[in-house]
Amino acid sequence: MIRLLRNAEAMTLVELMVVCVVIGIAFLGLAGIFPLGMKNLSESRMKTVATDLAQQRMEELLRLRTTAADLTAGTHDDPGNPVRTTFNRSWTVTDDTPIAGMKKIVVTVTYPRGRETRDVQVETYMAAG
Repeated sequence: MIRLLRNAEAMTLVELMVVCVVIGIAFLGLAGIFPLGMKNLSESRMKTVATDLAQQRMEELLRLRTTAADLTAGTHDDPGNPVRTTFNRSWTVTDDTPIAGMKKIVVTVTYPRGRETRDVQVETYMAAG
């Protein structure tokens, strides 16, 4: 009878060790996902800030008269870029697009992602008159 109890206790200990190993392997697998999640979170944050900066500039441009210097045809760099160290904001104005008497405005914000550069663009049209 004592032998049966000892074998039962030993089996429980072996089962407990197996469960601990399985749980350990599961946690190691989950730990590998965290760096990927942090990378995606960082990318999302950068894209959100870039989109916000582009939208802010677009709203500023749309409040201007169509004859303002910032709305002349060509590419313009933003001297008032609030986050120049990480983000670079510029905009391009094209006259008579898509039809005569219209201006196409595209605000572009670029930002680094590792060794690459990503960008966000916001585009609109405004009557030139």
